[in-house]
This record gives sequence, structure tokens and C-alpha cells, in this order.
Amino acid sequence: MLQRINLPGLAFMAGLVVLWEIFARTVGARLETIPSVSKILVALHQLVSDGVLMPQLAHTVFVSIAGWLIACAIGLTAGLVIGIWRPVWTYSMASIDVLRSIPSISLISIALLLFGFSSKMEMVIVVYVSQWPVLLATASAVGATPRSYLDSARSLRLSERATVMKVRIPAALPGIVVGVRLALTLSIALAVVAEMVGNPAGLGFGIVYAQQAIQPAQAFAYLLVIGLIGWALNAALMVAVERAMKAHAVTP
Repeated sequence: MLQRINLPGLAFMAGLVVLWEIFARTVGARLETIPSVSKILVALHQLVSDGVLMPQLAHTVFVSIAGWLIACAIGLTAGLVIGIWRPVWTYSMASIDVLRSIPSISLISIALLLFGFSSKMEMVIVVYVSQWPVLLATASAVGATPRSYLDSARSLRLSERATVMKVRIPAALPGIVVGVRLALTLSIALAVVAEMVGNPAGLGFGIVYAQQAIQPAQAFAYLLVIGLIGWALNAALMVAVERAMKAHAVTP
């Protein structure tokens, strides 16, 4: 376990925290909008003690994970279809390139018109944008399955379904995992943005409220929590993927 901990990276991070604290207490003391690390931690403790943080945290985490799971399901399914059948790729990729190029922030106003200030609006934004990296990674990885693998599947007389499940998907798994990780990061970011702009709930709304109340320490505390969420969810995902791959490898 100790071999998995990046001690030099943690030491560098700790050094940055110390430098921030020194700067905030000396040169930056004149800047009221840059709180020290100690003030941020005090503000974080206050948010927890007041019972404000946990409901907001639960809302953002739920929307992020639920939206990410839905986006992965859509992206994997569509990516498999596009990657396996070349005519689908030919006719669909131009439309996909146009749709995924629409800035996500511009979709919030449309979602507000359709769903109002609600979690449904937030979920739609998360799913719509987060599906693209999964879809593109899956389609590209599945479409790039080595010809020798497919020839071996034909020589073994595997059905189309068996070829997809036993050959194409395992060969494409590293590329799919990259898309899934990108989608997870996007889902968290989009949930926060939607909360800041269109849904008065969650950590994103907490940042806006702290900014309007001129509480920079609280705003930075929310940013710290969001960063920790992203790190924790990505770490959990990679542990799950690693264990799944090891279990698959030992399965006869």
C-alpha cells in the first residue's frame, strides 16, 4: 500500500500549502479576498458544524454519480454500435462532432427553459456532455480492434455477440477506461457549474452564496471540498477497474 502513495508529490503539495499560508499572512494580508489556509479550514469546520455542507455535498455527489452512470450507459452502447458497424460511423460522426462542439454552458439556458430550476435540468446537462468522451473513446477503441483478433474469432467460429463480448470489448477496455474517467471528471464539473448558474442547490450554489455574502474563506472551502470529491471518486474508480481486471485475469 505504501508503494502506491506518491510521497514526493504529497511533500510538494504540503510545501505549496505552507507557502500559501505564509503569503496570506504576510504580503497577501492586504488582500481580503485571499484567505489563509487556516481560515479556509475554520470556514470548512463552520460549514460542517452548521449542517450546511453535508446536504449540499450529498446533492452534488448524487447528481454527479447518477449522471455519470447514465452517460456511461449511453456512451458505451452508442460507441459499440458506431465502432462495430462502419456505415453507422460514416453517417453519424459528422452529426456527433457538431453536437459535442456546442459549449456546455450555453446549454444551461435551454435546459432552464425546458426543466426550470430543478435537479432534472442539472442531470440533463451532466448526462448530455459527459456521454461524449465515453462514446468517442468506445467507438475509437472498438473500431481499432486488431484484425488478427477478429480473424482468430472467425477461425474459432465465434458468433457476432461472442466476438463483441470476448474479443472487441476486452481489446478496447484501456481506451474505454480513459473515456469513462474523463466523463467522471466532466460530470462533477458540470454538476457544479449547473448549480452555480441554474439550480440553487449543491456545492456550486454554496460557492455563489459565499461569494454574494463576501465570504472568501467559505468559497475556498467549497472549492477544497469539490477538489477532494473529484480525487476520491477518480481514485475509487481506478481501484474498482484494477480489481475488475485482476479478477478477469484469474478467471479460467
